[in-house]
Amino acid sequence: MLRLLTRSQAFRAVTLCQRPIISSRCIPIRNFQISPILAKKNKAKGGNKNKSEVQEIEEDNTDNQVPEIDFDDATNKFKGVIERFSKQANEAKLGKTSPNIFDKLIVETANGEVGFTSVAQTTVKGRNFMITVFDPSNVKSIINAVLGSDLNMNPQIDPSNKQTLKVPLPPLTTESKKENAKQLKLVYERFKNGSGRANGSLATIRGDVKNKFQKQHKKKKLSDAEEKVFKDFEKLHKQYTDKLTEVFKSAEQAILK
Repeated sequence: MLRLLTRSQAFRAVTLCQRPIISSRCIPIRNFQISPILAKKNKAKGGNKNKSEVQEIEEDNTDNQVPEIDFDDATNKFKGVIERFSKQANEAKLGKTSPNIFDKLIVETANGEVGFTSVAQTTVKGRNFMITVFDPSNVKSIINAVLGSDLNMNPQIDPSNKQTLKVPLPPLTTESKKENAKQLKLVYERFKNGSGRANGSLATIRGDVKNKFQKQHKKKKLSDAEEKVFKDFEKLHKQYTDKLTEVFKSAEQAILK
């Protein structure tokens, strides 16, 4: 009897030891889910905030942005003015001795009025212009065109070649030199200060750049950075104005000597 009681107590002790022990510190966890509507509102709120911040940054960048001038483009345009004027200055130095003197004449042919260069070409040989006529049927028409101009020249047919006209070069006098110098100065002023894009003067190029620059900053007063950019451009404009003047003075001296 005593043995059975002992076994029963031992079995009960083992059973109690095998039961799970729940700590008093354990806290039951409940699943928590975010409402889709609430999440959407939070996302929209955050999105509006980010958009506002980006807009403020963009406005700051716009305020701090310095207007730009394309110096390479302006330089190329200024160079073009110098090149075109140099070409015309060389023609002015030659005056009435330039082989291009007849190029603007209109010739009355059997096929109607045509430009001089389409029916003949001119070279200089010694103290004479040599006009080569492409079609012998136009020889008389070209003679009439030269005689009818205000050039005061008298072309003669070359006895050795019926398609060649010989025109003596006009003598260079003091008066003709002064007239050539006067015409050169008019051309110089047109390339320097002429108005209108067709003229392509230094002043026209400067005006276009200045107008574009002012439209970019949209302020009545320039900032220090803007002032520096435009001053650098003004220096570039003056540099090419001085170059144009140098070409003019050199050509003028060559004409009057």
